[in-house]
Amino acid sequence: MAIETTGRLGSVAVLRGQRIIRKVNLNPNQRSASTLAPALQGILKWCQEHQQTPSFVSVADGPGSFTGLRIGVTTAKTLCYALELPLVSVDSLAAIAAAALHANPTCDTIWAVIDAYRGQVFHGRFERATLLPDQHAIPSNWTSHPETIDVLQQETWHTQLEQKLPQIGLTGDPKPLGARSANLLTRDCDAIGVGLLAVRAAALGHFCDPMQLVPRYLKPSAAEEKVAEH
Repeated sequence: MAIETTGRLGSVAVLRGQRIIRKVNLNPNQRSASTLAPALQGILKWCQEHQQTPSFVSVADGPGSFTGLRIGVTTAKTLCYALELPLVSVDSLAAIAAAALHANPTCDTIWAVIDAYRGQVFHGRFERATLLPDQHAIPSNWTSHPETIDVLQQETWHTQLEQKLPQIGLTGDPKPLGARSANLLTRDCDAIGVGLLAVRAAALGHFCDPMQLVPRYLKPSAAEEKVAEH
């Protein structure tokens, strides 16, 4: 079972290997706090009716929305406690990129971007071969948290973007792309990306302790920055 709530378009999915057997996109016009629990309840009911018992819970742990990350991580940990299941965490940008690569099989190089607010963006650079290796030949050093994630100023981001187009695919939030948002690759459900990465992590035994997992914000909140200024 995969959970993604890092932005406005939260989602939940259930996979068997790389096969998507159930997916639900949360209502973008409502807060994830009010829509996630009913979606999970429906997913669990469907799993029970179809004898599809989840093997583990997976969640995107950041970067992303401060509130969305807290909701997703807390919900995933609660599910692990309640259902006695192991937990896998994955990078949010990697999950978004994996979802787009799944939906666009001809794309091999992709950049994912999320609005980090206050003139900054979260930026991730990925290659299909290294992000989504064959499930039966996963390198021992593969990780669900690739070291290709940056927090960039808008000006730096736009400069890098103009230098790389059109050799790369783009996915993520429209706002940081401005006029380039028309170039965004379609992706059906970001939780699918969480699941695709989590299946590989689980195959390598990369589970995390629910007691220790906390959201990866990668930057302080506006309130924390104000405190630091004083």
